[in-house]
Formats: sequence, C-alpha cells, structure tokens
Amino acid sequence: MKPEHVSKEWRIAPLEYARTTALAQALGVQQMIAHLMLRRGVETPEAGRRFLSPTADNLCEPGALRDMDKAVARIVLAKERGEHVHVFGDYDVDGIASTAILIRALHRIGVECSYALPERMAEGYGLAPLHVEEAQRQGVGLIITVDNGISSYEAADTARALGIDLIITDHHSINGPLPDAYAVVNPKREDEDHPAALACGAAVAFKMACALTGEMHDIDIAALGVVADIVPLQGENRDLVAAGLAQLRKAPSLGLLKLVQASGLTLQEVTSEDMAFQLAPRINADGRIGSGMAGIKLLLTNDPGEAAALAAQLDAANRQRRTLESEILVQAEEELDRSHDPARRAIVLAGKGWHPGVIGVVASRLRARYGRPVILVTLNGEGIGRGSARTVDGFDLMNALQQCKEHLVTFGGHYTAAGISIGADRVEEFRDAFQGVASGILAESPKEIIEIDSVVSLSQLDIRFIKSLDALQPYGCSNPAPIFACCGVTPLRESLRVLTGGHLRLSVQSGARVATAIAFGMGERFEELQAMDTCDIAFTPQLKTYRGQTSVQLVVKDIRPCVSDSEANI
Repeated sequence: MKPEHVSKEWRIAPLEYARTTALAQALGVQQMIAHLMLRRGVETPEAGRRFLSPTADNLCEPGALRDMDKAVARIVLAKERGEHVHVFGDYDVDGIASTAILIRALHRIGVECSYALPERMAEGYGLAPLHVEEAQRQGVGLIITVDNGISSYEAADTARALGIDLIITDHHSINGPLPDAYAVVNPKREDEDHPAALACGAAVAFKMACALTGEMHDIDIAALGVVADIVPLQGENRDLVAAGLAQLRKAPSLGLLKLVQASGLTLQEVTSEDMAFQLAPRINADGRIGSGMAGIKLLLTNDPGEAAALAAQLDAANRQRRTLESEILVQAEEELDRSHDPARRAIVLAGKGWHPGVIGVVASRLRARYGRPVILVTLNGEGIGRGSARTVDGFDLMNALQQCKEHLVTFGGHYTAAGISIGADRVEEFRDAFQGVASGILAESPKEIIEIDSVVSLSQLDIRFIKSLDALQPYGCSNPAPIFACCGVTPLRESLRVLTGGHLRLSVQSGARVATAIAFGMGERFEELQAMDTCDIAFTPQLKTYRGQTSVQLVVKDIRPCVSDSEANI
C-alpha cells in the first residue's frame, strides 16, 4: 500500500513595513520589490544595488584564488615546451561545461590538449589511477582536472610516480589533506566570505580561462554550469549568470545556440529557468544514458552542421531519458502498492533492469511526492544491485548509510544524495535496517513547506506588475521566483481541463478579474476542484505570449480550500 502524498503547509511571510519602506526609498523601487529582496537576504542599500545590477565587472580577479597563478604559470610552461596537456572532467552539466571552457581557452593560447570524461556506469566519479596511466601512454605531461579531483589521492600519487604534473580545479568540499598535486585551485580553500566561495566547477574553470587568455570568453557556457549545479545565485554566481544570459541572447556560443533552437526556445527570451529545465537536462541526458561526450562535443565544435546534429542527438536522448523515467516511475509506484508499509518512514525499492543512469531522477520524484527518503536499486542479474538515494530535510543520507554499511558493498555521496552498491540477496535486510534509522529520526506525517512571499489580489496581477518582477532575475537556488497567494478565489468549473501528462488547466475569478492557471502534475485533483466553490491558490505568475497577444498565467504550486486568517499560517 502506498504512503500518503506529502501534505503541504503554507507559510506566508509578514510584511516588515518599516524595513521595506526604507529599502524601497533608498533604491527607488516598489514596495513589493523591496519586500521580496528582504525575503532573499538583501538587507542594505549597498547589497540592493549589487543585486539589482549584476555584472561581470563585479567578479574578483582569478588570481584571488589560491594556486591560480601557479597553475597558470605551469600551463604557460607547457605551451612553451610543447607538452601534451590532458583535461579530465565529469559527466554532469557542470563538469561538461567546465571541460569545454578550459579546452576552448587552451586552444585560444595554442596549447596542444586532449580531454576525457569518466564512464558513469563503469568508472563512476573522479580521476582515478587508471586514467593517469592511460594519459601517460598518450604522452601527456600535464593533467588538469575540472569539477573533480579534490579527493583523488591515489590518482595524484600515481601522477607523481609517473612524472606527470597534476593541476586540480574543483569546488567540492575538502574532507582531509589536499592531494599531492602541483597546484590545487578550489574556492573551498578560501575563507567563507571570499567573493568566489560559492563558485561551481564551471565558474572556477571560467576564472582559469580568463587568467590564461586575459579575456572573458564563454561566459554563457559558464552560466549554464552555474545554474545546472544548483549553487546559490548570490554574489558572483548571480553576476556570472546575468552576464552569461546577456551573452547568450546577444552572441551565443555556437553549441548553445543550436541547443536553444533544438529546445524550441526563443533566443532573446531565454531565462535562467530555461537553462535549468530545458538546456541542462538535454546535456545531462547523454551523461545519464550515454557517455556524455555528445554534450562536450556540442560545446566545442565550430561547425554549424555538426552542432545542429549534436543538438538534435541530445534532444532525442532527453526524450529517451524521459521515457525511461516514466516507465521506471510506473513500475516503482506499482511496487509501492504491492509491498510498502505506509507506516514506514523511508522508501527502498528494487527492480530488475531499471536504467542506473535515471533511477536518481525517479528517486527525486518519489521523494517529492511522498516526502520521505527514497532509495531505488537496479538489479543487473549478476547478483549485484546499484542504487541511487535522495533524502528530505533533517535526514542525513551519509550518516544513515554509515549505520547500515554492513549490508552494503560500497556507498558514497553527501547529505542529500548518494549512491550504493549492494548484493541482491541483501536488499531486504538493508531495507529493514534503513527503515529503522529513518523511524528514529523522521516524523510519521511528512510535510512540504510552501514559502509564500505575499498575499495579493487577482486585480494586482497585470502585465506591468509581472514585468516589474524581472528586477529579481536571474532566478535559481537561494533566489527562487516569487510565490504569491490569492485567497477566496472561485475556480471556474467549466474551465477545468486535464491535459496530456496529468497536468491541470483552469481559470480562477475574483470580482470581475479572471486569470488562467496551469497546475503541473495536479490532474488527479480535477474532481476535488469541481466540488470547490472557493479556494486559496499559491502560484508564481508569468507572462505568456500566444499569437502576438501577451497575458498573465499563474503557475500553480498548491490549491487548498479557503481558510480563515486564524487558521492560515500568516
């Protein structure tokens, strides 16, 4: 029997009138914009001006990162010597973007170079000794990692033993001494208040590229890596993404141009959310169900025909990835219905033939739907299962797996996501052990908190108001698109439609004002809404243009029966 869907609790932010008024007056913006900025931690006029005018001019000098100057000097020496330089990246979007940025920079300064990505299925993450040994056979004198390497101790030792210099550029946490490398460029080596402290792999590679060439090239590719890696869009990350979007709209890299076209987007209207939900998944798809090489080839090619073909290949891979996810999701739901005890606080499922490259995404969907930690294991018929785990707030995956390690072959990851390998005959006992850990930590009835920025009326939601919100863009981690609520609106029964994919379209009315809305994945609530006379609706507003006509559309986050002020969490 399936667990109940996670319940949703609204938290409506109060208006801090004095602070909001002071900030609005200092910056010359509307009260609502000032309120939303305060909600996102922008509290002073100085911070507000930086927030409202993000620009690449705000980026710190590359040499502000430790070992950057040393690393650049070694690369210049490699050029002078005519050495073969090898760049080793990763198969996710940040890693692919990082690899492309650095390769393009090395080409610009005339360095002979090659590149490689690890095989997700066969090799896993990061530089390993076997990769170093292969590089030696190719005559490589210098290896540079991007978006990995900070935990590649054995590979670093192998490189030193073989006489190969290793430069590590990474952004992941440092959990011990540094590897024995020629140089280590990682913003986690800096103080927490360093301007680049929150940089992702692509941002670090971009800084190195700038140091090598003396110019800012490929900032649109760097922006894609920042958005895809879900690092906070604050400070330099916000500056980089804003500048990258401007570059994309004006003079995009060829590969991104063809990917935008293959995605059906309009170049001049591409947003950070389009990067996150349209462009990044297409590049990521090949890394999940293929080698990831199509994505990097797309970002490196200067041939329009090849770029168009690669973009089409990635688009097809993304469709295949969606099909695989849908199939596995259906099978996982069926298995939940057959075998799950609703009282259990975690979900552990195993299935034969589930594609190991997509089970993590399916685990994320189940986690969102049921509000519980989820582990999906694919069994390969050879007695070994590979699993992907996703968690909820308040439940440390690595700590939980550590408590269950006697049932596992290997495991690794971090607080929110992890991977495991397990004997097929140990799945049941691991499930019981993992459930036991979860039961001691998590509440019986999980809740999803919806943070409402403000209650508004439908009459406020005109085109001018929606356009004013653009001041807050680019949206992303730590700077989400605003969520508003309208209370006591009437869902128009005749407007309710269940769309392909289980989405719901409807219109809501308050007074003389009517607004259209789309509720993704809420088709199952059709009958419930048919029976409602009035409701409260939480949403993000957006502008939609169709046949030259622009209108307001509400992207629904939740709908609930009307509640009184005393019941609402205001």
